[in-house]
Amino acid sequence: MFNVAWLGPVQLVYERVDHAFNYRGRAWKGARIFFSYLLPSGGIFYDNRSVGAGGLTTHRWDAVERVSCNRQMELVLVAIDEQFLTEYLAAVPGLEHLTRNGAPACYAPAQSLISTFQRTVCGVLQELVEQPALLRNERTRVGLQQRVLDTIIQVVADPQAGTGRLSAPLTRAYIAGRAIDFIESRLADPISIRDICARIRICPRTLSYAFSEVLGTSPKSYLLAARLNKVQRDLADARVHGSIQGIATRWGFSHMGRFAQYYRAAFGERPSDTYRARSFQLVGEAPWLAGSSEPQVSVLLGSATS
Repeated sequence: MFNVAWLGPVQLVYERVDHAFNYRGRAWKGARIFFSYLLPSGGIFYDNRSVGAGGLTTHRWDAVERVSCNRQMELVLVAIDEQFLTEYLAAVPGLEHLTRNGAPACYAPAQSLISTFQRTVCGVLQELVEQPALLRNERTRVGLQQRVLDTIIQVVADPQAGTGRLSAPLTRAYIAGRAIDFIESRLADPISIRDICARIRICPRTLSYAFSEVLGTSPKSYLLAARLNKVQRDLADARVHGSIQGIATRWGFSHMGRFAQYYRAAFGERPSDTYRARSFQLVGEAPWLAGSSEPQVSVLLGSATS
């Protein structure tokens, strides 16, 4: 489930993903990102660094390329044009540092302030879903924009908040990341656990532990989900030429009966259903990566990877 709305240079996003996932891509150029996870969420990793729940994390649009989660995730996110934000904060003493540092940083104020931020973003989004005509009135749009910005200022200005960089990259997250890079570079080829271990020089048990901790699944299940996701995107995109069998074969499926079973378990429909409904729109892009020049998403779908 996901909702998104634009208030001029401010983008609001609510998303809930009910399974483990791996996203690759970047936010739209020039954006400053603020996000907070609603409890409970699974373990979140930003470029192999653990991100805790209960805080407000911020970074520049190009500071993060990979986001992974080992269970479900629910978040609220605000993306703001950084030039607009810099000018907006210029009149607020003590907040000049907010836009200077592009690397991810986390604010941990009183939980009540985080809850206020989350409720405000969700509340504004709900208002706009129920009354989209509000966006036509400039005064109303600016008022909603300021409600959101004020909650961010309250968080970062809280004396208790403090700010710190994310933890150093975790070894298992680093291992899983290297394995994913190898897998996704060879999706159309036969790949074995031996191939992965030989490439990144680790034993199978270490590889299994890494995927379990970071993505909540096995390397083999991840490979299947990544291939299914590629097939689904191509089947849904009318710009991609080829038959259903040709597209499936292109992404490493040789047994069409088994492929059809996996596909239906993953997406709730037959490959032919997706193919008939195909359009010219890019599909499969992570909601908060809108504007990324080359989005790549591998979603782990539990029913398909069991």
